[in-house]
Amino acid sequence: MLSCTVENKPKDLLTINPAWKTALNIADEQSLLQGILQYLDSQKEPNNLNNKGIPRMVRGYFYEMACAIQECFRVLKPGTNLFMVNDNVRYAGVSISVDMILSDFAEKIGFTVENILVLPGDKGNSSQQMGNHGREPLRKCVYVWKKP
Repeated sequence: MLSCTVENKPKDLLTINPAWKTALNIADEQSLLQGILQYLDSQKEPNNLNNKGIPRMVRGYFYEMACAIQECFRVLKPGTNLFMVNDNVRYAGVSISVDMILSDFAEKIGFTVENILVLPGDKGNSSQQMGNHGREPLRKCVYVWKKP
């Protein structure tokens, strides 16, 4: 199960599958993700997060998604498209471009990013975010990746 709630605990992904080292290295080197994780970690101590588990959850989600993307690449036949629907999110006032980060992972794993389709309508952010940081529309997208 992907880390998608603050209750999820970190997983030892290399114990689950040592071949995921490639995906984990890609996540480690993704500069936007690393900047976001540093920012979220810095917001824990001044109590600027509505839950101190948010940085762990975000970290777990992206690292696990990197592994899932690597697995999709491994099992798909060449010439196959992978479609994914996902929302961008916002924590502690920072918008996280999930679409761009995951598509960067996909490219580095070997997919060709054919398209990122932005769905109509503005997804809002949580009431906690709007109360503290105002309303900021967030993208909901369909990613179209192709295994060459």
